[in-house]
Amino acid sequence: MINFRKDFNCCKTVGCANLGKTGNVEYSYKSERLGYVSTGCALCGSYSPWINNDLVSQVLKEKIQLHFGRKLIGCPKCHPYYFLNKPVTSKLHGFTSSGTQRKKCSQCHTVFSMKSYKKIDVLKRVLSSVLNYKNTTSVMHETQLSARLYYFYLDKLAIILGNFSRIQEQSKINNKSLVVHSEGRLLKFAHQRGVYTLFSAEEESGYILLQTNNMTQNNFEACFLYKETKNTTIKSIDSDNIENVLIDRYQQNLHRHHFEQLIVGDLRPITKCRLIYPDKVAYIHFQLLSGFTQNVESYTHIIEHESTLRAGVLMACDVDIIQGKAEVYFFVGQTIKTATPYNLTGKPIGWWKDSWYTNTLGAHCAITPVLNKASHFELQNTQGITRYYAYLDAQMNKKVNSMSVIDNVFEIHRVIYNYCELRDARSAAFNFGLATKNYSVEELLDEALQVVMSE
Repeated sequence: MINFRKDFNCCKTVGCANLGKTGNVEYSYKSERLGYVSTGCALCGSYSPWINNDLVSQVLKEKIQLHFGRKLIGCPKCHPYYFLNKPVTSKLHGFTSSGTQRKKCSQCHTVFSMKSYKKIDVLKRVLSSVLNYKNTTSVMHETQLSARLYYFYLDKLAIILGNFSRIQEQSKINNKSLVVHSEGRLLKFAHQRGVYTLFSAEEESGYILLQTNNMTQNNFEACFLYKETKNTTIKSIDSDNIENVLIDRYQQNLHRHHFEQLIVGDLRPITKCRLIYPDKVAYIHFQLLSGFTQNVESYTHIIEHESTLRAGVLMACDVDIIQGKAEVYFFVGQTIKTATPYNLTGKPIGWWKDSWYTNTLGAHCAITPVLNKASHFELQNTQGITRYYAYLDAQMNKKVNSMSVIDNVFEIHRVIYNYCELRDARSAAFNFGLATKNYSVEELLDEALQVVMSE
């Protein structure tokens, strides 16, 4: 089981001896010296914004269950989550009174029943409704299901496809190294509703590993819930001069109250849930991503040029950074292609004098100090997340107004996109080595049902 970080109030300066260390006598806790509540590090002089550890912990538990729980296979006691626990073997152990196959865990001897699905035609109708971008009224009429049954089968569909995806990922992601590209996006719904979501993709294939949004069903004090109307997101800057783009991005960040103050504008409430601030999503998202990186020999996180993401990723892999297992980079894509790309070879830019390099894709900067050579940078597919976001924006029913429905539809689309959407005649799952063929949507559901009912 992964030991997720419990305390995020520490130094976040790479190169400082206090990086990631908690309970240090050199810290000034809840300092307001710079005008916001922070943790001051006397050793390097940094002041990291104060984090509500309990909020992050509670939402992390919720997201663990959503992304890695809800398992249909394996021992529910020894292997309750994908990635976070090692799979254990089991043996056939008779049948239930209704004829369902039972299994017995070889480790703890727990007896559990295998899942069986009979109304596959209903699942296919519900899947078709999701992919055809239809409103709820039309869906109820065409599927001939009541609202209760429709959402019941939508939930089952998301769980089946999600389980299939995680089974493949857990068994086949065994690369010696892994490069993960992460960016945040605001997905807007009808009536000014929306969610901030962090996406992470395997860089070469564009396979979407994880998407974490800022919805929660936990109750927190009003001061911790998102209720902003202004916007501090960095505006798109179209220029053929990447250096000017970077300078403008740093300048826009300086207008924030503090560097992690990412605010995405006015978002009206979604039914039966609350929204948390994007910076907390970053801490949660990168903790979850450690499930994918824990067993590889080395890995690289390439993140958008955003201080909020920087803090989250450092708190998830500080130990691996110190041990030389993990590398972290900022990346900014070249928005306007030129015949002669602008050339930066380690030029210091911004208030920290970050060293930026350029290639044909854009500009990148090593966050980890041992990486000061441009040749280490490995990002090849910069458009994976952009393509997926465009797919979601086009395919999502913008009138949905329920956390559970949004989460289920998100997961259905993640799996469909990875296995069925083609680029250069191959799917992301095929390119990533998780599939040996391209699937139609119906073939994918049939395969997913076969896998989850036979494990």
